[in-house]
Amino acid sequence: MKSLFVFATLLDILAIAACVGLLVCYGWVIFRPDVHRLLPNLWAWFGGAVVLLSASSFLILISRTLELSRAPIADLMQFLPVVVEKTDFGRIWQVRILALVVLWVAWYVGRLRMDRGLSVPVSAVMLAIIAFTRSTTGHAGDHGHFALAAWVDWLHVLSSGIWVGGIFVWAFIIFPMLLKCQHLNRSVATDTFGRFSSVAATGLTVIVLTGIYQAWEGLGTADALWQSAFGQILLVKLALIVCLVYLGAYNRYTNLPTLDIWSGRKRAPHPFSRLPGFRMRNFPNMDDAGNLPLRYCARTVTIQSVLGAAIFIVSAILHHAMPPTDIRNFVLSQTNLHIVHDRILTINTQLYKNNVTIHQG
Repeated sequence: MKSLFVFATLLDILAIAACVGLLVCYGWVIFRPDVHRLLPNLWAWFGGAVVLLSASSFLILISRTLELSRAPIADLMQFLPVVVEKTDFGRIWQVRILALVVLWVAWYVGRLRMDRGLSVPVSAVMLAIIAFTRSTTGHAGDHGHFALAAWVDWLHVLSSGIWVGGIFVWAFIIFPMLLKCQHLNRSVATDTFGRFSSVAATGLTVIVLTGIYQAWEGLGTADALWQSAFGQILLVKLALIVCLVYLGAYNRYTNLPTLDIWSGRKRAPHPFSRLPGFRMRNFPNMDDAGNLPLRYCARTVTIQSVLGAAIFIVSAILHHAMPPTDIRNFVLSQTNLHIVHDRILTINTQLYKNNVTIHQG
């Protein structure tokens, strides 16, 4: 049964990241004068991501109902209305369902009208609400639905969508479309990827800051990083993130300057390009290079997408692991219960003895 919970969480993380990544690329990375052919396709893909988000929301509701009721799947429909109406999780999920309905309306209106000026911001607000329901029903919500930990996790989820979700969009949608263009404007392709690189760097900064806070909240001590199962899984995630950050830096400081030269601009090499692992490729004649520099860039982003998927898998496993701080708090609460129980027993024993003494007197 735990595998169902982990799969539902993974699907939800992927769906939110895909929606956020597509919306960011549509609204803030790709401008209409740039690659106008991409825009209708991106909006259609955004609709597909909303389908995935709807499915993950339904699957999370099923898995949480089974988890809370501890009932077999055959009794699911008996407990589902109770969970939705009577539990905190159910009330939060009602908000998510409402946000999903509005998101679908915004997407459909955007599909009917080429001018999606209103659909994009409305979709962004609904995605922000949906991401918060993800955060406040996880470990971060244990401190309170509107506690600092929940807001930090919310920022972490959104920034992950901007960074990793954007990588998915470029690896599987934008780069394949650009490489198929017969008469590709090199400057447009370079500028578009440069804008995404800047947006992704902002998302990465937020991920690092919020990730440090979450790690400390979950671990409590530095020793727990390697002495607990939660910490060891977290180390695997950190190793994957380091690899992903390196490839992102390689794109920004090696591939992007190469694309600038490929598009006919003169740009001084970045100081990083002199370091091992960041050296630029030499193309004797950029005019005859074709789309090869763009293909190298696309290959790097594809590798990043694989690493991003691996990070999301580890994140889903972490979501269903108990952090060391929660374990210590649980043990402490059990210890306090035993202490209270012993004190009550002592008081009752003393009262009984006093009562016996009075009757004997």
